[in-house]
Amino acid sequence: MDDRKKRIDELIKNSQESRSSLDVLLEKFGEKLYIRTKEMDVSFEDINQYNLYLQDITEFNTSIVKIEENNRRFRELEEAIAIREQDEKERAKELAVINKKLGKALLENSSYDDYTSLFKEQADSLKAKLGSLETRIGELDNKEGGNVFTWIGKSAQGLVLKTFLSKAQDNQEQLYLNIGERYNNREAVSSSDDVAVVLKDLNALRDISRTVQDELSSLKDEKRIITAEFGIEGNPQKQIQSVRNRIAKVNESLAALYKTFGAQVAGIDENITPNRKYFIDTIVTAEDGEIIGRASRLNQSIADNEKSISKLKASLAIDEEKNKISKFQRMIMEKKGKITELEKAIADMEEDVRDCESCIQELEKQL
Repeated sequence: MDDRKKRIDELIKNSQESRSSLDVLLEKFGEKLYIRTKEMDVSFEDINQYNLYLQDITEFNTSIVKIEENNRRFRELEEAIAIREQDEKERAKELAVINKKLGKALLENSSYDDYTSLFKEQADSLKAKLGSLETRIGELDNKEGGNVFTWIGKSAQGLVLKTFLSKAQDNQEQLYLNIGERYNNREAVSSSDDVAVVLKDLNALRDISRTVQDELSSLKDEKRIITAEFGIEGNPQKQIQSVRNRIAKVNESLAALYKTFGAQVAGIDENITPNRKYFIDTIVTAEDGEIIGRASRLNQSIADNEKSISKLKASLAIDEEKNKISKFQRMIMEKKGKITELEKAIADMEEDVRDCESCIQELEKQL
């Protein structure tokens, strides 16, 4: 490879590295300078824009905190609701057990016959059926002897009877449950009977359930409000990512402001008004001299590299054009050589034509 091309590549790399370092330096310097303007009473468009960008970022970050807080609260609500709903399921089972005890206690206490009279016939029927099934199962279990076929028959009959017994027991439990549940909000005839004891347990459990239901209603209302907000704006992750994208765009705009301001103060960007120049002089400190010097050296290094690159490229271009000229000259010489050869061939052919004509004239004389 031509050493000049290698040198151009080196200069381009150095220029890029210097440009990157200069951009970082100017960006940090510009940010530092804008911070100094916060306590100053000045009115420049870029400073006003800088303050607006900072306000936007503050609002965006506040928005992210709110979204994250809503998301955290949403998860807390889901967990709290799930726990309470599970507790309510368990409590419902406890209520069912107590209601069954209440129904049985009501049936067994004649003081409540006025209430239980509607259920007496069904209760007595189930009780009799259960007694009959238990007796028949007991008789089958107590029978001995017989052959294998008799044993198989008794076993099958026993299974059928036990299935009927289980169904009848379920019906009886359901009846007790219905009787207990329908005795809703009524009081016991006597404060010391079995019904009163069961009712006390039942009411205590219902009070707990009502409290939990109120809590559940409140939690679900809060969850619905947050869900509605998520529904409008999208899920929390998308909301947060959207806000972060907006912050990134603002930061890009801020970086451009910082670099421009830094370049103005460092003297790299000289296209500024006298009013701006005076303002810059008021905020620059002696400590900034080192940064300004580094920025100036980097900028000069970039300019020198670009100048050297331009010269090297021009030198390569000149050599390329010279090579083209040499190539064209060789082609011209080749073409001219071919023309000379063609002209000689034409002259030879013309001489041949003249010889043929002379021969024709001599032959014609013989005619």
